[in-house]
Amino acid sequence: MKPLPGSPLQRIAVAIALSVLAHALLLWRLPEIRQPVNNELLPQLQAKLEPLPKLARQPVARQQKIKPSARPKSKTEPAAATSPSSAAMTGPASSVAVEPVEAETEPLLPAPTATEETVSHPLLPKHAQLHFNVQYGNGTFKVGEAIHVLENSDGRYTLSAVTQTTGLVSVFQNYHLTQTSSGNMTKQGLRPASYAEVKTDSRGAQTSTASFDWDAKKIHFADGTESPLTEQTQDALSLPYQLSQLPMNLASFPIAFSNGKNINQYYIAVGDEGTISTAMGELRTIALHKVHGANEEGLIIWLALEYRLLPVKILYLDRSGEISANMVITDIRVSDE
Repeated sequence: MKPLPGSPLQRIAVAIALSVLAHALLLWRLPEIRQPVNNELLPQLQAKLEPLPKLARQPVARQQKIKPSARPKSKTEPAAATSPSSAAMTGPASSVAVEPVEAETEPLLPAPTATEETVSHPLLPKHAQLHFNVQYGNGTFKVGEAIHVLENSDGRYTLSAVTQTTGLVSVFQNYHLTQTSSGNMTKQGLRPASYAEVKTDSRGAQTSTASFDWDAKKIHFADGTESPLTEQTQDALSLPYQLSQLPMNLASFPIAFSNGKNINQYYIAVGDEGTISTAMGELRTIALHKVHGANEEGLIIWLALEYRLLPVKILYLDRSGEISANMVITDIRVSDE
């Protein structure tokens, strides 16, 4: 392999960018953007404490089959940030205190029936723009930006996102990813109909798509393959926004997830309440962990208790359990008009 061009600082920047983008895309296609899809500036969302959604009545036996049986004990953020230079010189970023757990293969929870109790969840806004900084490891070195745009009205939703490298990193590694997810809004939350992503880098543009056929219970991919479609299946972009519509008084729950190329079933473990530091100040959150076994990538999503349980931090772990990248909220703007 040829050495990276430029000074040691430039080599560090390139290595950081490549590491972040590679690890993030392995598990969850990071949405990337420099400019909002909708240029209209929405009002800032005012802090308002939202109660955790309650679980619709489920058979006890089904709940007990789901692993893990205990919630993660950590109530705070991962370890303090380190500078980009020290992270590059001293080794990988600090590990998050999440032990790999083997999850049993269980059928997904069925959609609630007419005899089950009505569940009250925070309402997703009609219009929303969420701005994130993409950072290397668990540090504060910014390597990119992401903006998510939600449009939700008349029983339909559209999510769009763009994420790309910025600043010094973008000079040496220009990476851009756009994502769109659209579908119906139901009593159980988001029900995707289509998902698409376009990744552009030095190799050119690469496109992945998924089409959700709920009547036939099939998901179709651009390469002509298909897979069975189960209830509560989400895509890479809709998942963070669907979490607020799911039961959170269980230790964990299953969910299926597609990145546009395939579909996998995961378990989401519900953590305890805690506080994270952001550009918006200290935010009260609840953390949801992707339960992962040995040699599997991990994922943690923090939902803001005072901001309609919208996602405000997303952290990615590599196969060794080290933090590869994280996205932290910088601004939330919504409108219900």
